[in-house]
Amino acid sequence: MKKVLSVVLAIVCLLAVTGFGGRAEQDAMSAGQEAPVEKVLRVGTAVDYPPFAYYQAASKTHIGFDVELMQGLAREMGYDKVEFVNTGFNDLLPSLQAGKVDAVISCMTVTEERRKAADFTDTYLEGVTSVAVAPFGTESRSADAMKGKRIAVEAGSIHVQQAKQYSGAVIECGSAEEALKLVLDQQADFAVMDNYTARFYIANFYKDRLALRADMPGGAESGIGIAVARGNKEMLDKLNAALQNYRDTAAYYQMKRSYFGSLEV
Repeated sequence: MKKVLSVVLAIVCLLAVTGFGGRAEQDAMSAGQEAPVEKVLRVGTAVDYPPFAYYQAASKTHIGFDVELMQGLAREMGYDKVEFVNTGFNDLLPSLQAGKVDAVISCMTVTEERRKAADFTDTYLEGVTSVAVAPFGTESRSADAMKGKRIAVEAGSIHVQQAKQYSGAVIECGSAEEALKLVLDQQADFAVMDNYTARFYIANFYKDRLALRADMPGGAESGIGIAVARGNKEMLDKLNAALQNYRDTAAYYQMKRSYFGSLEV
């Protein structure tokens, strides 16, 4: 009798364990199915343009004003994370048109030509000025000194046309940094870019080797904005609302000071 009872108890225990395990597995599957899907905002940017977007070796991650701005806006919009897609500057708007990204941010000046390819948010930086950079010790502080000289600029930027007003020897480079290196290597006489980027590189890397020579007459840009696919009013409205809210926060002003407030050269 004891033997039979032992067998019965063993079967009951086995059934209990099996039933519990199966129920736990079902609960886990159910929980997995009901777990909220992570909301990701895909953003195209060119991560070779400090202080807007660049790679920081110490943290092994990409940082910059544009990077942090988009992260702040995404939080305002209810996204869980931002996935940055590193794209060459000339390919940013085409990647947007192809649906590979939801938005594009890359110190992009809002121009009538670019409005034909994308819609733009309200500008998030105003009064960006184009500047000429030359070897340290260059005497002339007039943009006219560039006439007929070799001028390096980033391909696809508005600075290409600005430089061509002074010279037919315009060298189009893959990045602003490459343009500066051509000047350092004496393969170009000047480089033209926005004042934020020029000041960043000189203050941090080339203080005794390169210098700002002149603001470009008529080179004040209309401002820079975030691009979305043409007709994507929902994304445009969300970004504009988030931008309006975020620009009033202490976090935004602190971020702006940290990237632009100490770039005196």
